[in-house]
Amino acid sequence: MPLTLRIPDLFMQSKIHTTSLFSAAPHLNINLQMNYWPALPCNLSECQEPLFDFLASLAVNGSKTAKVNYQSSGWVTHHVTDIWAKSSAFLKNPKHAVWPMGGAWLCIHLWEHYQFSLDKDFLENKAYPLLEGCATFLVDWLIDGHGGYLETNPSTSPEHAFLTPDGQPASVSYSTTMDIMIIREVFSAVLLSAEVLGKSDTDLVKNIKKALPRLPPIQIARDRTIMEWALDFQDPEIHHRHLSHLFGLYPGHTITLEKNADVCEAAANSLYKRGEDGPGWSTTWKMALWARLFNSENAYRMVLKLITVVPPGEKVDFEGGLYNNLWTAHPPFQIDANFGFTAAIAEMLLQSTQNDLYLLPALPRDKWPRGCVKGLRARGDVTVNLCWDEGELQEALLWSNHGNSVTRLHYGELVTAIAVCSSTIYKFNRGLQCLEAWPLGK
Repeated sequence: MPLTLRIPDLFMQSKIHTTSLFSAAPHLNINLQMNYWPALPCNLSECQEPLFDFLASLAVNGSKTAKVNYQSSGWVTHHVTDIWAKSSAFLKNPKHAVWPMGGAWLCIHLWEHYQFSLDKDFLENKAYPLLEGCATFLVDWLIDGHGGYLETNPSTSPEHAFLTPDGQPASVSYSTTMDIMIIREVFSAVLLSAEVLGKSDTDLVKNIKKALPRLPPIQIARDRTIMEWALDFQDPEIHHRHLSHLFGLYPGHTITLEKNADVCEAAANSLYKRGEDGPGWSTTWKMALWARLFNSENAYRMVLKLITVVPPGEKVDFEGGLYNNLWTAHPPFQIDANFGFTAAIAEMLLQSTQNDLYLLPALPRDKWPRGCVKGLRARGDVTVNLCWDEGELQEALLWSNHGNSVTRLHYGELVTAIAVCSSTIYKFNRGLQCLEAWPLGK
């Protein structure tokens, strides 16, 4: 039976403000963000509006937290928040509390929203002021550290721990990989936004340009995995549910197959080391990570892992799985894995940068040999329909509301340059030849 997906049906039939589904203390170290992962690629960008309203509230409270707790400018939010937009640190174990990157991760959604929509009014009036305040804090938060690099200190890798050289359990160090990856993403977003808005001569932009080259590079551990901490500490829980040190691969963009082949190899090794077991949201994150590595086989294995049925009313001896009603299990039920699953499937079928479109990059060809997907979205305000048969692309339709953007189209080893004009539909075959073009709406 062919796989047929219609986006946004795969995400939701109606526009749900997903913040209403949260518990009293949503976590900002992936769970809240994952709820919104499908919104842009699955053509439901308006579903992010509640998130951005909430983010504005976090910035108000977070400016007080930055001033009172850190004597810093800008604004900051930590690991756990609530409906009153709590921004201060979480009073618990340090591996949960000492993590002032929650708001910074959320801010990346602002830049992503612009990349998909090219809505300059949104960028100038809503996104950039929040990004600016967040980056201002991050510039203040960085300090001179080891080897001439700027570092974050104290620093944790969310909810994970390590063993010190004398074998003692610990969780607080400096410059964890996730910290630096998030900061790099936010700084890049500010610089690119400032360029679009003509604000590249501000003090903040100048400070970011000085700071970016001084951020520590990604480090490879002795076992050829990506180091999670600044030092190659022993990991007492190698199958930990979080994959924080792979943030730059997904949902970030600082690790790519094209630019960082050796780091991508280390990312794959990290995924193998983490293993396949874990709660539903962790499984869907692994799906998306494997998709970014164009590894369809392992992405599909995570699909199968997620759809393991959890018997109703019974205690199970494994994490993750799926209930009979298709809700994903932690266990118990967590909605983020359902939304994350949708985003990961979209990532298997279409990936994009501002200049590149990748068609069926992680399609499990022998498992889904035939299918169609309609209404996927790509960066640059591009909408894409795809059909494939016998595991090979048959037809790709794409169009944009913004014209004259030059984009590279990829399918397997094939690459072609295309010029996309406004409100024109383009039809491509498996050889990436443009067969015809016609006005949108005709």
